[in-house]
Amino acid sequence: MGLQEFQAVVLAAGKGTRLPDILEGRPKCLLPIGPYPMIWYPLNLLQRHGFSEVLVIVQETEKPEVQKRLDRLQLKLKLDYYTVPVDSECGTADSLRLVSDKIKTDLVVLSCDSIVELKLYPVLSNFREQDASLQMLLMEGGKDQDVVVPGPKSKYKAEKDLIGYDRATSKLLFMASASDFEETVKLSGHLLRTNPELTISSNLLDAHVYIMKKWVVEYLAVSDAISSVKGELLPHIIKKQMLQPQTIPENDGVSEMNVNLKIDNIFRFALVTEMDEKIDKASIFNKDKKPVIHPIRCYVHLADPGAYGLRINNVRSFLSCNMKIFDHFPALTGLTELELISSTADNKSTQINKCVVGDSTVISEKTSLNTNVIANGCTVQTKTRISNSVLMDGVTVEENVVIDNCIIGEKALIKSGSVLKNCLVGPQFVVAANSKKENVYLSNADGFMTID
Repeated sequence: MGLQEFQAVVLAAGKGTRLPDILEGRPKCLLPIGPYPMIWYPLNLLQRHGFSEVLVIVQETEKPEVQKRLDRLQLKLKLDYYTVPVDSECGTADSLRLVSDKIKTDLVVLSCDSIVELKLYPVLSNFREQDASLQMLLMEGGKDQDVVVPGPKSKYKAEKDLIGYDRATSKLLFMASASDFEETVKLSGHLLRTNPELTISSNLLDAHVYIMKKWVVEYLAVSDAISSVKGELLPHIIKKQMLQPQTIPENDGVSEMNVNLKIDNIFRFALVTEMDEKIDKASIFNKDKKPVIHPIRCYVHLADPGAYGLRINNVRSFLSCNMKIFDHFPALTGLTELELISSTADNKSTQINKCVVGDSTVISEKTSLNTNVIANGCTVQTKTRISNSVLMDGVTVEENVVIDNCIIGEKALIKSGSVLKNCLVGPQFVVAANSKKENVYLSNADGFMTID
């Protein structure tokens, strides 16, 4: 892409508040998804589409661990790390505000927990064609509903967004969480009259892949009240695109405004500069466009039908993605299934099907493994059966063990003769020999945590 027409930002400062039972203080972005940590997937996506530099935003205390892990993976990207103080409540919009002075062009924003099968060039082309201010990627939802969540049985209610868009133009017109409404959703008559093709859907997934004009981040830089992209920035901009812009005197440039005017009038940022016009003319994504009607324009880009996409933000989606990674790995990564079993693993099993086996993992003979992710440095001893499960780094499984539909935390030890079904085992926990456990959460942490 030469001098890049778009900058890229990967947001990886989330604390994983819905995954405490798996994380127990570890970086969320390093959770294993197949053979790689979660954050590797959006970085790999950017690398495959010609990006050479990425701004990565992480927790201050997690930066050394994240950087060390990514350095070992030898991505061909220059990663510039920016950190969020560990004691701050930093949303996605706050993270973008943190790097606002580094943003020199329009940008692509991805979340570290977005695992999406995506051809990025058509998305960028559509962004330019529509001359959009902001564009979000939508995918078919509900792809994580086919797994049994390990741990204590509890009612699971899937989070759903209500997303309204014009079927003819793909213009984004409405966005809210379904939980904000009890039974009835009220829409303004003006919205319905002016958008006869309006479709409201609760079955679409916000993939947390956003394309933004540079001015959106400049506006965020002075709008401290906006903390999140999805919950606050998107609804705010959607509403503003329906308002009549105020007349701004020709000599009233952005540089001459005081801070209060900046905050109060988003239209002072949605201006076409001379540089914007030059970029538009030179853009490799440029197509014949209709005259711009409104300075603020929000659109959706619907992913190809059947394309795989999931956000890893709870135990259910974490397990589901790991159980499906085998089917979608080539399309997600551009790599082959050969990458699923490490060349440094010592695998003596002759009964292994649909499995990831990590670096330096040792699997004994007379073992049966079916649809598992077994991470780095694990040991699986003889006469053991494991199915539909995730074993994180350093797990030891002794002989004559049965594990079905479980997530086993780092450096946990499962002693001989144990049978575990639908269990969640915390890091470094020791399961006693000959234990028979089902639908429980086993952890060294005090008390029990909520399983989403």
